[in-house]
Amino acid sequence: MQTSNIIIGGGLAGLLTAWHLEQKGLPYILLEAKPQLGGRILGAKSDTLGHSHDLGPTWVFPHQHHIQRLLTELGLPYDEQYTQGDALFQKPGSQGATRTAGAGVMSMYRVRGGMMRLIDMLYSRLNSQNIKTSHPVIHTTRGDGCWVVAAQNDDERLTFEAQNLILALPPRMITQHLTPKYWASSGLIRDLEQVPTWMAAQAKFVSTYASPFWRAQGLSGQAFSQQGPMQEMHDACAFGVCDVTDDVDVDVSALFGFVGVSASHRAQFTEAQIKQACLAQIEQLYGAQAAPAQAVFYKDWAADQYVAAKRDISERPAHPHFALSRHQKELAQKNLYLAGSEFADIDAGYLEGAVCAVNAFIDTLEPARKAPL
Repeated sequence: MQTSNIIIGGGLAGLLTAWHLEQKGLPYILLEAKPQLGGRILGAKSDTLGHSHDLGPTWVFPHQHHIQRLLTELGLPYDEQYTQGDALFQKPGSQGATRTAGAGVMSMYRVRGGMMRLIDMLYSRLNSQNIKTSHPVIHTTRGDGCWVVAAQNDDERLTFEAQNLILALPPRMITQHLTPKYWASSGLIRDLEQVPTWMAAQAKFVSTYASPFWRAQGLSGQAFSQQGPMQEMHDACAFGVCDVTDDVDVDVSALFGFVGVSASHRAQFTEAQIKQACLAQIEQLYGAQAAPAQAVFYKDWAADQYVAAKRDISERPAHPHFALSRHQKELAQKNLYLAGSEFADIDAGYLEGAVCAVNAFIDTLEPARKAPL
């Protein structure tokens, strides 16, 4: 199959790239390895229509204006993270928790209905025939002025050819899955392997309840622990559960936490054991009324082969930085574009970084004209 542009990666960066190309009337094919779109944006569906619990990125921060503009353009409302009330602190060896008047965190925004709404909205604006999920790339090469990409779909091997290749995925996923030894210089491969994937070794836990009982206690849902397994927790209620006195027909009251135990240590336990340990920690913090969780969700990103490389798991977390300017000549000669979040010069690894990286790619399609003298 031939086209002008091949996009590899169906997360925010890939879908946003596809949307820009469609708006310009430029043909493309998007290849995504997983059955679902979203990349590191992942939501667990709740029983409430239109809401999903974030198991990947949760927040947009006040200074991140590019992602905020995108949400506004797509008609997706976002609200401040609920932080009203006291926070809890769990010290090492302590059986209880210390209560304090708030944690003093900066403002953060959550997308109403969950971050998956962003993915769903972008997908709804695309020609679905151009989007190929369950198409992991198994071989990439360049020759005779075009890119040749082989992907596997069930038992069928498919070949795609294009003038331009846009990689909307983390640097280490490029080296791990896209056979760069056939098309990249040793220097480019080396620099790609050096850049960590942001939050790749993280794990996230969500538990839902019949009501936001912590709010009734004057608690914000924020908790910070030096015991674990979760080191940080927050209120994850659907918007509409705004006040404990409101008579609102919304059954999504939830807490979420970042599991602070290392990926190598988590690998020694089953998912069921980790879930049970997280529930026990919440009960220890909030008391017996936290015991009857309605549902629990867990995502260990370190176990996701399309997110975390071995080095992401073994190394200490670090913010990514890729020296894009060092490779501009090679990239231009090969019609190769790096549009994943980790390639951004602003907030690399975040949702903001994904939007900025895509905008930088789109700018190359329409070079700014010099102003008349």
